[in-house]
Amino acid sequence: MKSIVLGLGCGLLLAVSAIAGEQPLSNWFKALDHNGNGDISLAELQTVRNQRFSVLDANRDNVISAEEVAGSASWSQRFLRLDRNSDGYVNLDEFEANGRSRFAIIDIDDNGKITSQEAFNFQRKARKYATTHKVSR
Repeated sequence: MKSIVLGLGCGLLLAVSAIAGEQPLSNWFKALDHNGNGDISLAELQTVRNQRFSVLDANRDNVISAEEVAGSASWSQRFLRLDRNSDGYVNLDEFEANGRSRFAIIDIDDNGKITSQEAFNFQRKARKYATTHKVSR
């Protein structure tokens, strides 16, 4: 079970790294902490994820297709995981459900907020997991 959680979490680290453009933890944390209160709420994360969804949905049909992410190896790999009903498209509900589940993995104390310490601890564990299990980006 622990390896499954770390494996899922590793995907979040990679997703956050993609959103952050491989910026240091403090930079992407500050970017996600819109109200500057020192933690990231699910609403703040979902705002960024919704913006990402809009960017990925190039033809503005409210779904992401495999063709729309074909230019990115990392998003092409994520697409299969995000398409929960295997219909060949990722809708906003699927995209948001993925974000909520990944948020819960990092929110160790389950208080509805990700602190910089939780993010740092998660990042450290996920990188260690990725290194020892050869997780590809």
